[in-house]
Formats: sequence, structure tokens, C-alpha cells
Amino acid sequence: MNYGFQTALIHLGEKPFFDNPEGDVVKSIHLTSTYQLESLEPTGLFYQRYNNQTRETLEKKLAYIEKANYCLVFSSGMAAITSCLFSLLNPSNKVLAFDDLYSVTKKIFNHFLPKYNIKVDYVDFTQNIDNIDFTEYCLVWLESPTNPLMKTVNVNQLIKKIKSKNPEIIIVFDNTFLTPYFYNPLADQVDIVVHSLTKYLNGHSDSIGGAVMLNNPSLYEKIKQYRDSFGNQLSPFDSYLILRGLKTLSIRMEKHQQNAIKVVEFLKTQDFVQEVFFPKIENLSPNVKGLGGTFSFTVNLDQEDIYRFISSLKLISHAVSLGGVESLICVPYYSTHKGIENIPNNLIRLSVGIEEVEDIIEDLKQAFLNTSKKNISKSIT
Repeated sequence: MNYGFQTALIHLGEKPFFDNPEGDVVKSIHLTSTYQLESLEPTGLFYQRYNNQTRETLEKKLAYIEKANYCLVFSSGMAAITSCLFSLLNPSNKVLAFDDLYSVTKKIFNHFLPKYNIKVDYVDFTQNIDNIDFTEYCLVWLESPTNPLMKTVNVNQLIKKIKSKNPEIIIVFDNTFLTPYFYNPLADQVDIVVHSLTKYLNGHSDSIGGAVMLNNPSLYEKIKQYRDSFGNQLSPFDSYLILRGLKTLSIRMEKHQQNAIKVVEFLKTQDFVQEVFFPKIENLSPNVKGLGGTFSFTVNLDQEDIYRFISSLKLISHAVSLGGVESLICVPYYSTHKGIENIPNNLIRLSVGIEEVEDIIEDLKQAFLNTSKKNISKSIT
């Protein structure tokens, strides 16, 4: 049976009618590290590092909403990313990546892959790429929107162009910002989708996790073998927390987006704000149905005044991460993307929560006002 998106989020794998023989309305947390063996040779459930009922329910649910055949969940988003890279790449391979990426992904590319003679080239995929020889590369790494500059590409068109030149190339797409609610990259011929479950999919800033979703059985087995051996699987308790958070994904994503659009409109009226980087849906694949709730903006303030503005906020928390029900703000140059080239020191990233949008805007307004008063005081002094 084909269940609707929200129905699957709530029920898939969690009621007897929905393939759960245990009879629980809510999936139980199976904390056991080992299982009773029914024969000399282990089959099925036998050790938690390989399989676990709670984790498998989460994987089934995530695969369903991402429209994937397979899903593997990991102890963090970076565990998912590194598992993809180290299970699929070989020494002397070449990787092509978007020039704007999550900073730790870039650090893996810049500092760890070279140890295995794996070279990573960066390109701005928003520009003309006709001169790139894609036959040199075995893997392409994409984000759209990118983190934190919010660059966007039409993934559908981009992958058609890449695959026409190298059909065997593996395309990996980080779908953390848009989530399966707004976008299913596999429909655009992406080979592997990765997620930080820590962000919107959990949505409550109380669990860390990562996921890999894909359709290719051979690639799935390679990544699963890596996870089973290296032991970076998601714990049963974190699996439960993310299962619980998933049930409200649809309504949260709608509210995040509604609030973000109104906050962007407000910021564009503020004198301190130079430019707002919020994705435009016309720049994305036709399969994208929404924009999410995270964006960046630059301010014409120095370091001292940026800190004054940030510290004046009362409702919005100054913290890294994104996608939680609460609004979070940070300055990537000094925190999430410290040491990464081409990140402006006056760029602010805002993850808009699902509070009343009037309260979010009022908090920003009073922080700007407080910064303005301090500036006037400084000029008089």
C-alpha cells in the first residue's frame, strides 16, 4: 500500500497494521546489545552493531519518505558523510565538489582525503561548467542550497549534463536543508542522498544522527559493510528520538518556511542589513517544493557591533546547528565555518524556528535598535 507522506511519518512500522508484529502503537526502544541465537550460525537479529528493531524502523520510514530503496542511519551526519567517502573512494581517485559546503565536509576533503592521494577540486556550479572534463572524476559532491552562502542550482539540469559526459560518476547530494518534505533528490538521478538527522528531521535539538539513502544495492552493501565494521551506527535511543521528531516534520517545515519568508521581508527593510541570501525556488529543480527555514545575511557592522547585536537577542539563541523548533543564529566565520576560505566575517546565518513570527521579528528589531544606540553613543564619545 502507498501511504501518504504524513501518514507514513506517523504510522509506518509502528502499529500492527503497519508491519509491526509487536503490537506497540509507538515503536519501543530496543536497548539490548545482543540477541538470543536460534542456530549455531547467527541469522537475523544477533548483535546491535549490525541490526536493531528501533533503528530499522527509522531506516524504513526515512527510505519511504525519501523515495529510496535503502537507508542506513549513523551516529552523526559526519559519520554518514565519511562512511560514504571511505567506502566508495579508492587511492588516486578524484572528487569534484561545490565550492561552498558545510565546513566539516570541506575539512574532510582538504585534510583527510589527501592522505590517500585522493584529490578534490572545487567548482561553483552556479557558473558555466562546459569546460570541465567530468571523465576525470569518480564522484561529485553537491549541496543546494549550500551552507552557508545559500547558492542554488537546478540539480535536474546539472546532473543530466554531468551524466551525459560520464554515466558512471557517482552523485552525492546533501539534502539536510530541504529535507524529503520539500525535495527528493533521487528523482533527479542523484545516486546517494545524505542527511544530518540532527537538524530538521529530528527537529528538537536533542539528538545527533546522520543518514544515507539510495537505490543502488551494490553501493548500499559497500556503505553498510563499512558501518557494520567501523561501528558508527545510530544508537537505539537516538533512533527513538528521531522517530518521535519525524512525526511532526510536515507541519514543522511549513511553519519554518512561513516564518523565514516573513523574517526575510523584515530584514530587507533594515539599514544594517546589506544582503539577504535566501534561495529562489525558480533557481532549483522543478522537483523542489519548498525552501526551508534557514538563510544567511550580511550586515554593515564591525566585529564588535556584530557581537553586540548577537548578544542583544533575547529569544533567538546564539548557537551553532539549525533546523530545531527554536530559532538559532551564528556567525559562520567565527564558528561553523572557521578557517574556511571565502566566508565573509560579516555573514550571519539564521535558522528560523517555529515560534510566533512576530516574536522573532520583535527580537531582531530590538537587537538592531540596541546596536544602533551603542553606535550613536560611540560616535558622540
